[in-house]
Amino acid sequence: MFYNLILIILIITSLEAKEPTLAILKNIYANDVQQFTYQNYTFTCRPYGVVSIEDIYKTKKVSSVCKKRIIKFYIQNPKLKHYSARLLKLFQMYHIDVKKDLRCLIYAKGMKTLSELLIEKGLAIKKPYLKDEIFKYKFDTAQEGASYHKRGLHKDPILKNCMIFFKGN
Repeated sequence: MFYNLILIILIITSLEAKEPTLAILKNIYANDVQQFTYQNYTFTCRPYGVVSIEDIYKTKKVSSVCKKRIIKFYIQNPKLKHYSARLLKLFQMYHIDVKKDLRCLIYAKGMKTLSELLIEKGLAIKKPYLKDEIFKYKFDTAQEGASYHKRGLHKDPILKNCMIFFKGN
């Protein structure tokens, strides 16, 4: 706990100095959970501003129908289950902006964040009531594109309905 506090202070200090925070990707647990190292401190980061399919699966309030549909979705789309692992490279440095609750903007592909890329692939939706105007616009645009092209969860009406619970919260 003490190390996490020090890490957060170091990262916030770096962000206030307007210097890029470069962290080394140490591990990828899922599309929505990555582990980084910054100045000899290791921390776990989750994409900022999104609700992922994995978040839905872990939620107790979600029905068993939705959980079964998520399992079926990943069986039918095995490449999407490991999308972040294919996109990000272990032991590479990434520019990150740490937000509250160790949610991070991970710049995975130039100026595109992992959050935006997950939304584009239909592996996440924008968090409802996101107050960050810049990323709200980017995430809305990515979500509209994923919905229009029926990518990921947008091509399965039952899975898309599972997300409705999160759109209102």
